Amino acid sequence: MMDTPSMRFLAGDIGGTKALLEIFEHTPSGDLVIQRAEKASGSFPSFEALLVDFMQSQKIPVRAAAFSVAAPLREGRGRFTNLPWQMDEKIVAGAIGIPRLRLINDFVAAATGVPDLAPADLVWLNPVPLDPHGVRVVLGAGTGLGQGFATPEVGRSNFAAWPSEGGHADFAPRSEEEVEIWRWVRRVVEGRVGYERLVSGSGLSLLYAFYAAQHQGRPPEPSDLGTLTPAAISAASREGQDPVARQAVAKFLDLLGSVAGNAALHFLPTGGIYLAGGVIVHLASEVQGSPLLRSYADKGRLSDVVRRCPLALVLNPELELIGARRVAVQLGD
Repeated sequence: MMDTPSMRFLAGDIGGTKALLEIFEHTPSGDLVIQRAEKASGSFPSFEALLVDFMQSQKIPVRAAAFSVAAPLREGRGRFTNLPWQMDEKIVAGAIGIPRLRLINDFVAAATGVPDLAPADLVWLNPVPLDPHGVRVVLGAGTGLGQGFATPEVGRSNFAAWPSEGGHADFAPRSEEEVEIWRWVRRVVEGRVGYERLVSGSGLSLLYAFYAAQHQGRPPEPSDLGTLTPAAISAASREGQDPVARQAVAKFLDLLGSVAGNAALHFLPTGGIYLAGGVIVHLASEVQGSPLLRSYADKGRLSDVVRRCPLALVLNPELELIGARRVAVQLGD
């Protein structure tokens, strides 16, 4: 293999729990990963310390770097929600000696990475014709409910990706049962209920607690939380061992479909809505036959408008890293 350091790049997906870092070579036939490492984010006092540790162990020169970070950013600066890290692009670039460096909100990275997904990475739930120049939206159900979107740049084939906090929009109950869920969650969080409170990993646990109490013939209490983790609930539902788990997962997918349909109304994303995130990947086998697609299109007089927007599951758990790769290469041009 030819030594081509000028075409080598650094990319990373940095979360509150773990950081995935890689050095890759960009070639006409695709990206070739040269070095890759996963590190515990909390083991380092700062973002710079994490990157210095990785670069010292690899010692491979790179042309540019980009990092997806689970944090809101403004002018290249921000603070992690779940880590005591302040971030500044200029300081990070100086610490590792890479002037061409960009920090990207994780769902901006996700929206950027969509075009680089392989066909096997996607399961189309609403496989209507895809407009290659249409707006696209990414929704991610994981630790929280993330959202990002990408719009075509006027007169160009490129897209610009944008952050969003749409996952925190007010939860709007659609039935008497959901009114009871809203009341229960409002007691637990002692205040306002947004969609993220329910359409997320912790939300799946809340739904399980709600239905478990119902099966016992009593109102749910805040002390009911913690019975099962989201992963355990997903597994129990898939294995058919726990009717409460199946009920909680069905309602979770019902609510996710409603959120996706709302996003279709907000953005008219004829380029597709892409459902990503750790929770949805674990539940992928249960989506077919669930209420998700019905809830997606259940928008009254505007249902036909929503049905014209493609909807897909993203099975690749590294969408944010894929987006960071693309930004790193763009910086190196």
